[in-house]
Amino acid sequence: MAPMDLNQAEKQIIPESLIPDGTIVPVHLTVRPGGAGDGGWLKRNKDGTCLMLDLEFTVIDGKYVRRKFWTLLTVEGETEGHRKAAAISFSRMRAFLESALGINPSDESERAVAGRQVSSYAGFDNRRVWVIVGLEKGKDGYKDKNGLKAVVTPDKKEWSKLDQVAEVASPVSATATKPFVKPEASNASSGGRPSWA
Repeated sequence: MAPMDLNQAEKQIIPESLIPDGTIVPVHLTVRPGGAGDGGWLKRNKDGTCLMLDLEFTVIDGKYVRRKFWTLLTVEGETEGHRKAAAISFSRMRAFLESALGINPSDESERAVAGRQVSSYAGFDNRRVWVIVGLEKGKDGYKDKNGLKAVVTPDKKEWSKLDQVAEVASPVSATATKPFVKPEASNASSGGRPSWA
């Protein structure tokens, strides 16, 4: 290996504190593939009873630029609790698309309906959205940490259009070909596998 000159690398940033609860920031959304589920984009929990979308948020502007936080969104599972969590997750995923594409949540136009469809979980990778940062209390000796509190959509005065980045080749081969949609309520309540899975 050739010698590395890191003089031009940016200095390390050590956060002095967490981003305050309720702060609204623009972020770059990255899906961290876990090798499970649809095209390998999901992550399985420790006991294997549910599948989650592992998301990284990088602040792209303002006082907290380059700060990162993470969240896991449950999208499928064996218990009633998992199914309730999945319903919340799909609401957030809808809001990610609305925030990124400038779609008002009440808009039912053809463009809006089409904008809320993606072919797989890969459709959430590499998006830029507005979010409200939350503060999660640490448990079992772990420190407090930032997380996702909510997504800011175009019906809110705090929202503004963010320039989206060009799509890049995904690190995982997505296999789904059907539009990715929220599972039907009947499937979720019965504990059956969602129709899109």
